[in-house]
Amino acid sequence: MARRMPEQLGHYNLLERVGAGGLGTAFRARDTVLGRTVLVKNAAERVGPDPLVRKRFLKDARAAATVSHPNVATLFEVGDRPDQLFLVFEFVPGKTLDQLQAGRPLDVRRSVDLGVQLAEALGAAHACGVLHLDVRPANIKVSLGGHAKLLDTGLSAWTTRGRAERTAGSVDDRGAGDREDPYRSPEQRRGEPPDHRSDLFSLGVILFEMLTGRVPADGASGGPPTPPRPTAVSTAVPPELDSIVERAMADRVEDRYQSAVSFAAELRSVGAMFDVRSGGREPPSLVTATEARSGRSSRWLIPFLALLALAGATWLWLR
Repeated sequence: MARRMPEQLGHYNLLERVGAGGLGTAFRARDTVLGRTVLVKNAAERVGPDPLVRKRFLKDARAAATVSHPNVATLFEVGDRPDQLFLVFEFVPGKTLDQLQAGRPLDVRRSVDLGVQLAEALGAAHACGVLHLDVRPANIKVSLGGHAKLLDTGLSAWTTRGRAERTAGSVDDRGAGDREDPYRSPEQRRGEPPDHRSDLFSLGVILFEMLTGRVPADGASGGPPTPPRPTAVSTAVPPELDSIVERAMADRVEDRYQSAVSFAAELRSVGAMFDVRSGGREPPSLVTATEARSGRSSRWLIPFLALLALAGATWLWLR
């Protein structure tokens, strides 16, 4: 028999179950104090009763809550009650990046724009001493207007993947799937200590995938990766992006970008150059073709109705 959904955690009314993962079952919920919609994750079912494990979890969660940036899903509250343990996040509507892409490349300018947003999000986390260590399309939400949000920042050790790593005795125990995970840096796959540049490698893989519609073959091989060139996969990618992706995905951490700030700055510079080439055109929206046609129709409808009203008023005045 399925377990009955709880109705409330703290002062949050749980409205519907929206998913489950390493951080517990996730619910869309209503904050009865502030009157806003939030995402609540019932962490107690994953962390368990061990007081030392709970203490480590609370330390990580409170560190994650210090990260504040428009492109990071905010952790509003760490609910620590004798019989409850839950996390309250900003509720982010939209699709995850992997859902948005669906195996296809994104527009080049939009890929660069999302890359800038994500690099700046990582920069904010790193400035707080927080690493993500599980940057992947499934952990990124994108709104209809193209606004990216990085999810579960600073909590990778408590996700399903992080729990599996803690229980595995060595890198050899983690299985081929984990060692060949294309989003994980070479040092993570080798079982070596990661740092902030590991996150930048993962973002480089995501940028490559957004530009080409596929993950780099070398990154998934499990062998010594050679930084790939997006232009070797797609001729639609401007060559200026090759060096950025290559540097982000360098095998040695010393050869990568040394900060997310410098990564974002180079992407922003290239994006500005693309805008000049295109005559200052704004990056394309992520709206669908149907929505775009609907928007164009509504723009024509308003002036038409105004003209019709003016004609009617003139006719009445002349009577």
